[in-house]
Amino acid sequence: MAIEELLRPIPPERTVPQEKWMPPSGVRIISTDDHNLEALHLWEERLPAKWQGRAPKLYRDEQGILRFEAEGRSLIPRGVDEGVSSGLPGYWDLDEKIASMDAEGIDISFLFHGVTQGLNTLEDKDLYWACIDAYNEWLISYVGAHRDRLVPIAILPAFLKPEAARDYVAKIQQLGYKALQMPAFPRGVRYNSRSMDPLWSAIEDSGIPLMFHVGPYVEFVGNGSVGANITRNLAPYRGLLGALTFSGVFDRHPELKVVFCEGGATWVAQAIADMDYVVKTYHTELKPKLGLMPSEYWYRQCYASFIADAAALRLVDIIGEDNIMWGADYPHAEGTWGYTNEMLQGMYQQLGPTAGAKFLSGNAAKLWKL
Repeated sequence: MAIEELLRPIPPERTVPQEKWMPPSGVRIISTDDHNLEALHLWEERLPAKWQGRAPKLYRDEQGILRFEAEGRSLIPRGVDEGVSSGLPGYWDLDEKIASMDAEGIDISFLFHGVTQGLNTLEDKDLYWACIDAYNEWLISYVGAHRDRLVPIAILPAFLKPEAARDYVAKIQQLGYKALQMPAFPRGVRYNSRSMDPLWSAIEDSGIPLMFHVGPYVEFVGNGSVGANITRNLAPYRGLLGALTFSGVFDRHPELKVVFCEGGATWVAQAIADMDYVVKTYHTELKPKLGLMPSEYWYRQCYASFIADAAALRLVDIIGEDNIMWGADYPHAEGTWGYTNEMLQGMYQQLGPTAGAKFLSGNAAKLWKL
């Protein structure tokens, strides 16, 4: 087959088929990974007065190009044109978002940030905290009347101040959030440090699952860098799972639940096999000593949410049918807009009715009590 026959239009040029496959009665479709653009001028308008002179600026210039700037530089990684990956109106208009969900038969959508992860590079961590706080207060109010269909995801900044985690998690709960995330690879932060235990305890005690999401990490430059960076970003979690497991985070916090979003799931099969093998062969060198094999922590406490991962569907007996979820990644180019129904039908049929129902919604509904 010629490569041209395999290429998809960019999201704004895709169309949704009129005829839709319907899952069996009682099976909902829940996307655990979608995105929403923040309000323009959000931080300029919402940050406390002390930060106003340094507030990040989110705006569109005279040509209509989205700009996000702080500390004298752009916070938007270069490489992918906005129209290619973020050109659907449901990205910034919630009524359009609901309409897009209806068109593709999606019952519930989890909303991640649009550009807020760009704040992860701020040098001033107090400014970062203030910006995340403003974002969390804005997002929950923005979703408003659509809370029956949309699950907003708060960002937890307390990886910077673990001793403040319990108070901030309490604030998130008081605001009405049932989902939260932290950056997967914050600069200068060691999630495997024992100093992070107050953070893990606060999340564990809240009962809110912790979500990690891939970020626009720019590792390569020059020829092929766009494809190389996106490929890298779509499978980043092996090391993070290893750090959380071998440092004893899951062992010390058995009720902590962690969801690795948009990073595929094929990696899980090899990672848990390798980690088990490391324990068997390097057990004399490992500290701390674990109470279970690494794969047991995965099955008990971890989940992978992915868009489309054909290899993972063939490895579900290893990855765990109770540990997989689906995400549309609306409105990004790698997302399923325009192809959602066709893809979900194929994945459901490949998994079979029991695992398929868990993948489409059952695992997410159980985890977040939806």
